[in-house]
Amino acid sequence: MFTFVVTCYNQADVVLQTLESVKYQIREFGRGQAFQLIVTDDGSTDGSPDAIRGWLAGNGGLFARTDLLFREENGGICVNYAAALNCIEGERFIVVNGDDLLAPFDVFEITDRLDEADIVCTAFLKFTGSGDVIRAYGTYLEVILQNFIRGKTLRHAVRLGCPVMGTAVYRKSLLTEEVLEFILKFRTVNDRACFQKILGEHEGARVVYVNRPFILYRISGTSISNFNSPTRLLHNKEVARLCRAEREREESAAFRLLLLWQEKSAYFRTCSNRFLRLLRFFSPYFAIMFWLWLRHHGEIVRMERELVDSHLEKCRAHCRRMEACAGESRTSH
Repeated sequence: MFTFVVTCYNQADVVLQTLESVKYQIREFGRGQAFQLIVTDDGSTDGSPDAIRGWLAGNGGLFARTDLLFREENGGICVNYAAALNCIEGERFIVVNGDDLLAPFDVFEITDRLDEADIVCTAFLKFTGSGDVIRAYGTYLEVILQNFIRGKTLRHAVRLGCPVMGTAVYRKSLLTEEVLEFILKFRTVNDRACFQKILGEHEGARVVYVNRPFILYRISGTSISNFNSPTRLLHNKEVARLCRAEREREESAAFRLLLLWQEKSAYFRTCSNRFLRLLRFFSPYFAIMFWLWLRHHGEIVRMERELVDSHLEKCRAHCRRMEACAGESRTSH
């Protein structure tokens, strides 16, 4: 059984678009598989649970099993995420936030790569509420760098809080109780905490990168993807906590110093003073990015253009189509 996980919090106006993108994947590429849908809601107060139930009333037949995990009180992204992971039936699954979309390409081709790898790093494109996909190539530098960060560099980068692997898919067997317990120590850094712990427990994990959009990230005033949102400020503080957790168990004095440096850099990102915020660029994280950019500049530029130019128009059309489908579903229910 293949599992789709949708996490939601006060996203009644857009979560149906996310669910429509799940339906699109099943109808276009499902190939007769059985599907489980897990939808978690973290105490929404805007009617999100009712919107989700209304959508399922007309589309529940797509799934062999449906789990609705609706909390009465808000507990944070990590609680939502861990609760969903505990309910997954099969070995293969994907997670999408309730304000984002699955891209209009076969996600099952990506998860099939788990036959040869433990973790498949994937790309994403960002879009605004109007469905306009952001074309600026430099926006996706961190995405492309996933193709070049491997081995010890990958483990060190993740431990230093580098935002690689955000949309990666992985084997469910990598989810140990220790991983889930570590995730629950935080509120917003669910994917970073998850991969930090997984790579800490599986140093020999096989990792590959696919340069094709897997998720379409919605940019809004309150999303983590928005660098000025209150949610992002809390997120940066938690990235600092992740660095501190690594520092407390690190034996190497030199790497402890790097972790302390990165921890302070994450706090600089939360400063209201723009000059202090500039200090975030003097960090191990940006040093890794800059070193890789210098070493692989030509290939990075080529891959950035390949990612954006090859998929831009289809993703734009998909965003608008999912919005229209959600509107029709809302009207019919």
